[in-house]
Amino acid sequence: MSYLRYLALLLFFLASSVMAYPLVIVVESYHPENAWDKAYLNGLRSKLDGVAELDFIALDTKRLPTSAHLEQADLAFYEIQQKKPDLVVLGDDAALALLGPRLARMKMPVVFLGINADPAQYFGGKLPENITGVIERPLYQQNFNLIRELLPQAKNILVLLDQDRSAYFIQADIQRLKHNDIDVVLVNNYSLWQNKVMNASLQYDAIVLGTYQALIGANGQHVEADEVMSWTRAHSPVPIFGFWDVAISRQGAAGGMVLSGFEHGAVAGTMARAMLQQPRQVLPVQQSSPGHLIFSRAQANYWKIQIPRKMSKRVSWLP
Repeated sequence: MSYLRYLALLLFFLASSVMAYPLVIVVESYHPENAWDKAYLNGLRSKLDGVAELDFIALDTKRLPTSAHLEQADLAFYEIQQKKPDLVVLGDDAALALLGPRLARMKMPVVFLGINADPAQYFGGKLPENITGVIERPLYQQNFNLIRELLPQAKNILVLLDQDRSAYFIQADIQRLKHNDIDVVLVNNYSLWQNKVMNASLQYDAIVLGTYQALIGANGQHVEADEVMSWTRAHSPVPIFGFWDVAISRQGAAGGMVLSGFEHGAVAGTMARAMLQQPRQVLPVQQSSPGHLIFSRAQANYWKIQIPRKMSKRVSWLP
């Protein structure tokens, strides 16, 4: 066998042995620097690295004005049409609302995550067979019960939210619980947020932070979430709790019965992997993973929060 023929055969077999990974495009409603996005993207990667090629598109809806969201979705849809992925992951309600119906018409396999609304509402009341995912249901009642147990003298609780799309679904879910001693307040202006925090002790005994990544400053520009959190922690006259693990830290909320962004992404990643391996199977929608009791030791000490012995065995402590 000649050298050139041998080399040609070798290259042929090498090329044949390399299997191309399926392409998965992940569309984030927010932006890669967002703490929730970072967490669920790591969860997705934990299940899809080595299984699929991942490509990412960020709609940036927390930092861009609402008037720009549709254009962002149009650009994302064009990119999806050009790249022809094997599956699309849609992160959070904005991505599902803006892109879900278009992808359904394409018969594109879709896994969603971080959905606070009923996902079927984005499709005229019935979810297409090629679209499934993980709905996000923060543990509202468990957190209110937790605050009552840790702060027995607490009478009124403020749940503070920005005016992101998800915030309205959160507000509706909490209001359905019919608690007269819990107020849910939505603001989009950072100055108003600051005012609500600084005067919280006039009406409330605790604050629970919901969404806080879409606030607008006096200059009309987006205020970074880390700045909002650190300012809120420094100026709140009452203890702060959170619904998500990304809110709990030495510079953030004291604690809560929280959802894990990483686990949320991992569940969605497992579903995407199964759909890639068996493309025609129909997977049922799944619920958020069970909550975790997480506290910052520094913040618990600062607010003089005493964790009962029976509860302490279930707490995961952060610095």
